[in-house]
Amino acid sequence: MDIWFSALEWTQCLAQASPTLNELAQDLESLKLQVELLPQMQETVTQNLTSQVNFLSSQITTLSSSFTSFVNAMKWIVGFLAVLAAILTGFGSWIFKSSLDEAQTVAQNLISQRVESIIGEVVEERVIQIRQTLRREEVIGTTLVDYYLPHQTQPPSEFSLMQARGFQQVRFRSELGSLRRQPGDVVVLDLQNWQCESGEAYRSLFEGDNFRNPEAKAQREAAAKMLIDELLDVLSPSVVVVVYIKGQIEYLFGLNDRYVLAANNPVTLVGNVADGAYVVKGDRQM
Repeated sequence: MDIWFSALEWTQCLAQASPTLNELAQDLESLKLQVELLPQMQETVTQNLTSQVNFLSSQITTLSSSFTSFVNAMKWIVGFLAVLAAILTGFGSWIFKSSLDEAQTVAQNLISQRVESIIGEVVEERVIQIRQTLRREEVIGTTLVDYYLPHQTQPPSEFSLMQARGFQQVRFRSELGSLRRQPGDVVVLDLQNWQCESGEAYRSLFEGDNFRNPEAKAQREAAAKMLIDELLDVLSPSVVVVVYIKGQIEYLFGLNDRYVLAANNPVTLVGNVADGAYVVKGDRQM
């Protein structure tokens, strides 16, 4: 029973295995075909790989060539920029040096022009002053001065100052008649060194207690008025009279229609006589 069952099982197993064998046969056939196609597939893969390798190689070559060209271009650009920078630096240095030289030249010219202008102004001003001085000296050199000291035989020291000033001529006069005949351009009336008829020095009427003494004041004013009026009577209105006295004579303030000046020391005496010379010249030109 067991043996029969086993034969029957084998029969069933073989019946069930028959399709499997067919499938195996088909699989073997398929595998055979794949084996036959394997060389072709390998060749195709090989060709594809070779093509890809060749493409990558060409791309690498192209990339390397491009990179080399880029590097060369960058070298050329860097070199060009370096040369350009050197040129610009040199040009800038030349321009700066030229500008500096031009600035120095302009500054020197401006300084020279300013110095010349200042010197010209100073020289011109000095020339004007010299011309004015020469004109004044010319006026003084053509002025005739009479130094009048009534009733005295010797000229005082102030007379020498008049001579040293450079007037054309300084004449000492002690008499009124000589002034009437030949009057000078400027006449000095010396009351400082004059002595009254009493023999007293006129200047003493201004000294000490006499300065505030009403009688002394009236006496000196009367004496001065007498001499001044006598002098003005014989002189032309164009003649300048300088009254020399170290004190104040009020009568002089009222002489507005004649050229009369007062001098209270030797310095103002010389200066007022010189001023009188200009007055005479101006009066003659009117």
